[in-house]
Amino acid sequence: MYEVLFIRKQNLADITDVDNMEILLSALLRIILLVSSDRQSHFCWVYWCEDEEPASSESSIQNEKCATSDFSAVNKSLDSNINQLGECGFQKFINGLRCFEAETVEELRAVAFSLLPQIKSKYGVLCFLYSVLFTHGLQSLINEMNGEMDALIDPIHGHASQCLINLLITGESTPYLFDGERDLGGFTLKGISRQPKTGFLTFVEAMRYCEVGWFLKNPYYPVWILGSETHLTVLASPDMSLVSKNVKSEINSISGLRQAEVEFNYLSPDQDTGGFISSSDFEKLLTKLRLSTGSQQVNDLVTKLDPEGLGIILKKDFLQFFFPEEMAKHTTEVISFQLIHYNGLEHSNSEGRVRYSIGEARLIDPTEELIETQPIDQSPIQQCLATKWPTIRIKWNVNRSPSLN
Repeated sequence: MYEVLFIRKQNLADITDVDNMEILLSALLRIILLVSSDRQSHFCWVYWCEDEEPASSESSIQNEKCATSDFSAVNKSLDSNINQLGECGFQKFINGLRCFEAETVEELRAVAFSLLPQIKSKYGVLCFLYSVLFTHGLQSLINEMNGEMDALIDPIHGHASQCLINLLITGESTPYLFDGERDLGGFTLKGISRQPKTGFLTFVEAMRYCEVGWFLKNPYYPVWILGSETHLTVLASPDMSLVSKNVKSEINSISGLRQAEVEFNYLSPDQDTGGFISSSDFEKLLTKLRLSTGSQQVNDLVTKLDPEGLGIILKKDFLQFFFPEEMAKHTTEVISFQLIHYNGLEHSNSEGRVRYSIGEARLIDPTEELIETQPIDQSPIQQCLATKWPTIRIKWNVNRSPSLN
């Protein structure tokens, strides 16, 4: 979607069928280039045909160039879905896979353009998935999955696993959502290593089952994949000020501003905004951020941050006190902006018609929330977006909040 909003700068209502094909081709090529290991000049484009023998200009997907001894492991990851291929059958599907191997981006584009109708055919999505896996390299895929042996496609709901989602939007198939690396009992867990062009937010974080890092929450463009327990949808905004192009200087800094925001929110009794914590939890917060001091100093800090003795410490005051330089670097905070949400399932849309949902969003001050009289929307999409914007309020152009499922 970022190509439409920020590269072509077209109105969504003005997109033609020809535009759709060009945008689709561009998106597929971007993914292939993203997943190519170290930007290698060797790309695979997989498609399916019923001919038993490949033509001279193409190769079977199971030849030595496109496959390794790990091929069976990847098939196993996809097996639960491939077995649902109907009359084709698993083995016939595998035998019908063909792979064009391109050495340059120009050659890849020409091949992809000539085979573009295939992507909209019965097995198009699966074939593109094979293109991604073989271009990335099966051994690289397995190494980055860090021992994660779950299926790449959910066997029940059919959506991509976290490993596959991360591969498609970051170029690395890590199963984790946090930034940088973490040590767990001597084992190094590798998370997201750089700022992607497309981000990721999940309702699962709102339920406190995971933590999404700064990189995925702040992509290069304001476009995010939204995850629920069963489905994936897309959120975008034409407002570039919603994201930052300044990569964190130290992604492993335990006491960095972003980590401080995360820890503050987790300790906040106000889960709608994360705007304050109890003064009694202040020392616990300092300890988590390795900012702990003596008891007397803690008491003095509480007095400074809670001069009226209300028993609470506001997040803005806390961050301004401990991270003044980083706070000063922030651009003027966006107060209101437009959101565009897309869910491709008919039954999840109003009146069973797939269309964009447009929302007018605003961010309120945490103190304003304390005197707010209107009930807060508790829909899954509201809770999901609150993991990035804790005080967000949205008015959608439909009679209900868009569905994440």
